[in-house]
Amino acid sequence: RSRRVTDEVGMFMKRRGEGGETLAEVLVSTTLLGIIGVGIIGAIASVLISTDIDRRSSHAETVLRSFASAITAAPYRECAGTADYESPANFDLPRHYRAKITSIEFWDGVGPEVVPTTTPAPSGAGPVKFDLGCTADRGLQQLKLEVAAIDGSGNPTGRATERLTLFKRNPTPTAPPSTP
Repeated sequence: RSRRVTDEVGMFMKRRGEGGETLAEVLVSTTLLGIIGVGIIGAIASVLISTDIDRRSSHAETVLRSFASAITAAPYRECAGTADYESPANFDLPRHYRAKITSIEFWDGVGPEVVPTTTPAPSGAGPVKFDLGCTADRGLQQLKLEVAAIDGSGNPTGRATERLTLFKRNPTPTAPPSTP
């Protein structure tokens, strides 16, 4: 119950009781709500960013596999440069992605012959070695492919880049030069 108090003019005033909030209490509760709100918004934002990165990465992997499949289906080109396989037939690059061949290396003739072999490789077969320069194409190329998500100006976003090493064989290889 509150007591009635009369002021100097004779008006009745209600006396404040203990039930109200002070300015300090309101400030503390507002600050706590703000901190909690910022934490919740930050968590939601990080989930959305993570989801976007996962979606782009998954899509980039799909684009990369399509790019590799189209290059595999393309005719073999002896001593090919990166531009020879850059735009394979039956491959449409989606918007906001860049597909490129970062390097092509050529088998140097050391190791097993480039003919159909059984698995596992025959005993005594050494490692296959590749060189960047093509002095003589021996029917096996190692292509390094890359697909990246890009922004509106064509720059990689850095959020989704997928890479793949592809080996392309000549279906009708020429006989490798004989070694003495």
